[in-house]
Amino acid sequence: MGLSALAKGWQVTGVVAFALFMDYLIYGLVVPLTLYSPAGITGEEELGLLYAGYALGVLCATPLFGYFGARIGLKRTMICGVALSAAATMLFWLAPDFALMFLARLLQGGAAAGTWTAGLSLIAAHHVERRVEMMGYGLMGSTAGSVLGPVAGGVLYHLGGYSLPFVLTILLVAIDAFLRIFVLPADRPSGEAPPKLAPLLLDRSVLIPAGAVGLAAIGWGIVEPIVPSQLGRAGVSPAAIGLMFTIATIAYGLSAPLVSWVSERVAVKKVIAGGTVAMAIALPLLSLYRGDVGMTVGLCLVSISYAFMLNPTSAELGNAVDRRGLTCYSAVYAVYNVAYSVGMMGTDAFASIASSRLSFLQILLCVSAALVVATPFLLRDSAAPSPAPQPSAQK
Repeated sequence: MGLSALAKGWQVTGVVAFALFMDYLIYGLVVPLTLYSPAGITGEEELGLLYAGYALGVLCATPLFGYFGARIGLKRTMICGVALSAAATMLFWLAPDFALMFLARLLQGGAAAGTWTAGLSLIAAHHVERRVEMMGYGLMGSTAGSVLGPVAGGVLYHLGGYSLPFVLTILLVAIDAFLRIFVLPADRPSGEAPPKLAPLLLDRSVLIPAGAVGLAAIGWGIVEPIVPSQLGRAGVSPAAIGLMFTIATIAYGLSAPLVSWVSERVAVKKVIAGGTVAMAIALPLLSLYRGDVGMTVGLCLVSISYAFMLNPTSAELGNAVDRRGLTCYSAVYAVYNVAYSVGMMGTDAFASIASSRLSFLQILLCVSAALVVATPFLLRDSAAPSPAPQPSAQK
């Protein structure tokens, strides 16, 4: 790869990482602010419907963006995503009733579908040789956003009321839009007829990595809702909790070259299975750590295990397209979106039900058991039946 292509690849990865950061930042920022919105939402039933609205938006919009990614180009799909994000943010800020807040959640889910489907496709298209590593750097943005979003929402609300978080978020969305419009390199529609999602879901070379994506969502997804609440009950300040997760996010990013190095020397399915087992071991240990330092170490171990699960899996979906001599990455990353959303929704539902019935350790052990049971599935042969030469990266 020439220097210009390498620079363009890093440029794409940076823009996508910021886009994924913004997606999760807004998602998390809204959580502590919803109860203070002009819509006057207070009931648990309405709050539950709002969370369901986001998932509904993701699941409905993902097949559309998976299809249109090949028809209109990935850059235009990214621009559609940020336009939906801007509309959702304005509605979160100004919506006077539940109906418009629910619409905001739907639009936010649609924005996530467009951004994730096209963003991961762009990284896959521009990084054939270092795909695992670059996926890790891109996904680091989403991890950082998920950590900083709720903290930023709460802090900014206390500093300037309900409007301040959204004023600053709109400015960040404007920067995001500028990057997507003016910094992302132009691309052209592939001209290929995109594969339908149903056959893809039945294709083992996509089904097994997609299942691994869902497991990664389950592994990390159980940490986000229950660990902060556990730490809060133990008297740990929100700032300290945010710092712990920030350090864990940095550990995730720094592990990207290591994950890439291992994936070049060990079969990818074994790397993913190893990461899954490591996650199953690391999760219950979180209940044993005492003190800020101990919990931070534990979160870093979980975060690194998550990298070994998700980074090679994300790259393997792109490899499944390459083995067929195609460039229609948006279709398989639509499958990625669906798998991650299903895993996240299942984990959220389990956490809400189990938190009042099981101890912290018991919840983590349940998730670990699910990961261990699913590991043999990841070790099955997932190679495409008729491999084709890899295409070169897009110029």
